[in-house]
Amino acid sequence: MFPFTPLLRFKPRARPVGWLRSARRWSALTALAGGLLVAGCATPALPLSPVAAVTGAHLVVINLTDYEWNLVIARTGGGESHFSRLQPRATLTVDLRGGDYLIDQSVLPAGAAPELSRRIPARLEAGRNYRWRLGTLLSDAAGTPDAR
Repeated sequence: MFPFTPLLRFKPRARPVGWLRSARRWSALTALAGGLLVAGCATPALPLSPVAAVTGAHLVVINLTDYEWNLVIARTGGGESHFSRLQPRATLTVDLRGGDYLIDQSVLPAGAAPELSRRIPARLEAGRNYRWRLGTLLSDAAGTPDAR
């Protein structure tokens, strides 16, 4: 007789019902995912609306000092200006149109420390973020708020 006869008489056992249910679930999920993929690729593309041009510059001023400051941010050549009183250890956030500006900073009360007053020309480009840390030589940077 043939030496491999016992292998020919081997009868596979029936698979457990739990495995069969699991295989059905797997094939159903695979079919569903494939159908969604095909449906997603087959949908017509919608025209995208043009993105609005970013016209503003985002300026964050962080006061690192124990002084109160007056800030005047004025557009050169006229136009918009922004006046703000910045409290000690406070943060100011301003959204401005892009362009050239003059920024005046002076410590309060007026005339208390005229050497700390400055006029700074600045170009703020649209779509950019700027962070300005307002400080003096004796400012303590520990414990300052983090502007985001």
